[in-house]
Amino acid sequence: MTGKDRADHAMLSRFAKGNRESNMPVMKLAQRLRAHDWFAACIEVLIVIVGILVALQVSNWNQDRQQSQLAAEYARRLHGELQSDLRNITTTREFWEKVASYQAAASVHAETGVLAEGSAWKTVLAYYQASQLRPFELEDTTFTELRAAGELHLLGDTDLSKGLADYYRQTGNGMIGEILRHNPLYRMQVRGLTPYAVQEYIWAKCWRQRNGADQELIDCPSPISEQEAAAILLTYGGDPSLLQNLRFWRAQMHVSVLIVANVEKQARELDARVQALLRTAP
Repeated sequence: MTGKDRADHAMLSRFAKGNRESNMPVMKLAQRLRAHDWFAACIEVLIVIVGILVALQVSNWNQDRQQSQLAAEYARRLHGELQSDLRNITTTREFWEKVASYQAAASVHAETGVLAEGSAWKTVLAYYQASQLRPFELEDTTFTELRAAGELHLLGDTDLSKGLADYYRQTGNGMIGEILRHNPLYRMQVRGLTPYAVQEYIWAKCWRQRNGADQELIDCPSPISEQEAAAILLTYGGDPSLLQNLRFWRAQMHVSVLIVANVEKQARELDARVQALLRTAP
């Protein structure tokens, strides 16, 4: 017998032995039945049934444990993203309120002729900075993944799942999302009326990019004389639709601030429920 033959023979022997061991309870039961040993046969049946039930219970326990761990991981990710949203809401609201103050100064001049802080340059700057935008988006990576995988049930809270869906719909395709997607006509209009050299200066000295979408609007000295600034204001006043579009933009910004305040409230309530899940997580 060659070495290969011996190896094949050993493998077949192990396979046969494994089969005999796995079939042992069935073989014993058959022997009991042939011998009409009904009591022993019943014991064998009970042993087999108990073994199956124990195996199923262990399998279910393992599956439940894995799902609990997965739910906890999703909850941790949701908590992190909701906290990120809350930070984003704070910086967005602060930026929008700054833009709103410039809008107000520009509106006062357009309606009454009163200069911002008595300065033609500061009034020009107010008109321009009133056109600044900061996009607002919610971080929905985890929720989108949960919904796409059909695993929202893992959270074990139907109201929480519905609340998350309503929350992330804020920046979706509905009316609220449309309001928060700012693209005012005023922005294009005032920039078309402002000399480009002045715009370059504003971007270089009166505006600063921070991390991501964060921006800083800076009070900066004038690059032009008061007479030149006054001439730009006359150009603004020569277009009657500029004030109309500025008013609409102010109204949209006001509503946006109110919406974001409600979004913040929702984020805090949802995060509290998610944290409650984490406290009971394995």
